[in-house]
Amino acid sequence: MLDRIQRTPAAPQTPGRRALPTFDALLTLGLGAAVLGCGPDSTTSHSNEVPSARDGRQTRELRHFGADQTEPYRIGDSIFQARGVGNTNLVVTSEGNVVIDTGLPTQAARHRELLLAASDAPTRYVIVSHAHADHAGGANRWIEDGTEVIAHRTFLETQRYLTELIPFFMRRNKIFYPESVPDVPMALAGPIFKRLYPRVEPTLLVDDQHEFVLGGVRFEVIHTPGAEGEDSISVWLPERKVLFSGDLFGPLFPMWPNLYTIRGEKTRFAIPYIGSLERVLALQPEVIVPSHFEPIHGAERIREGLVRMRDAVQYVHDAVVDGMNDGKSLYQLMREIRLPEHLALSEGHGKVSWGVRAIWQGYAGWFHESTTDLYAVAATSVYPEVVRIAGGPDALAEGARARLANGKPVEALHLVEMALAADAGNRAALETRLTALDALLARSGDENHSEVYWLRHQLAETRERLGD
Repeated sequence: MLDRIQRTPAAPQTPGRRALPTFDALLTLGLGAAVLGCGPDSTTSHSNEVPSARDGRQTRELRHFGADQTEPYRIGDSIFQARGVGNTNLVVTSEGNVVIDTGLPTQAARHRELLLAASDAPTRYVIVSHAHADHAGGANRWIEDGTEVIAHRTFLETQRYLTELIPFFMRRNKIFYPESVPDVPMALAGPIFKRLYPRVEPTLLVDDQHEFVLGGVRFEVIHTPGAEGEDSISVWLPERKVLFSGDLFGPLFPMWPNLYTIRGEKTRFAIPYIGSLERVLALQPEVIVPSHFEPIHGAERIREGLVRMRDAVQYVHDAVVDGMNDGKSLYQLMREIRLPEHLALSEGHGKVSWGVRAIWQGYAGWFHESTTDLYAVAATSVYPEVVRIAGGPDALAEGARARLANGKPVEALHLVEMALAADAGNRAALETRLTALDALLARSGDENHSEVYWLRHQLAETRERLGD
């Protein structure tokens, strides 16, 4: 079955011709979701247990995942994997090989060398699950004359905007992945990075589904949007009951999906994601091969995780819609909506409260019913006047400390931001800010990567301003 397949002209390619050494500093910058974890305390794990923050697994462990791999990891009959921040998967057939996702550009050469030990047959197909660099970045290493490169029809648009916004994403990603983004002035380097970043040129663009048979193995390429973007696809091997899921489930299965990433990017929508989970449930997979961490084995275990994720997203979605219809505010819903115990999921990559906001703004947009939302004048423009009326920065800092004493660090930060708008070096305000951020970091439980690294960044900035 072939639904609305679009072919694009193939460009002559040779293996590895685009992996230029001068790209090395750039190619670790974390374009889109290219680098999920950069913690210096990372460890490597090779367990086949389902990764979950509840079991101690954190996304920042991906930075060194697979670093000690010396031979291809065998997933099943003629299925092999090279591991890294993003994994590269190889399916060997009697008529040539199929590569599914290709890892980061900086890890692609090593992945290719590992997998060639399993088979050096021609690469007939390269399938990229979506346009993030930890999935598509190494594709050009594998492309040979006659290789079909498959992606979703929205892949090109996603690749376009991610590349166009490289300077913006580099500034953001420097906060969340500090060891992986080079310290360079964006005014100078940004245009160069935008021009040189290697792009993938698909030869076949899929809409809903595409099937092909190679060496007696049937492959089904299925559109599974909603997890890491509209261009997400998965690859299903029906006779083997194996699903290559890309980032459909994120790095921690089962987990609350990252419907919005605070480093930026377009919102991912809940209802299409629920549809993708339903579609996978109907397949009844026995093995899931995600592009992060280890494969997940066991039909019942997989089914339970999928059902929990589906029902959790549906629960939160419906609660947001009900709250909107009841006239509740966004912030009220962010405070109120929690998953019931039987639907509890890891929030190591996404957070339920951020999902609430993503769903609300996905439907209603940025207007929150304040007249000031309509005009280009930020609330911060009147902060200095509010501080003057309140009695000065020290008075605001004192009020912030009172909020802290009552267990309200976010309210404390609101007051501190006003005080610092009037006097950026006010020591009482900066010290209160430091305490409030420490309280939020402790409250985070060191679970969600983006939240933790944002708070660490803010703490470091505050200490620097204090001269500590």
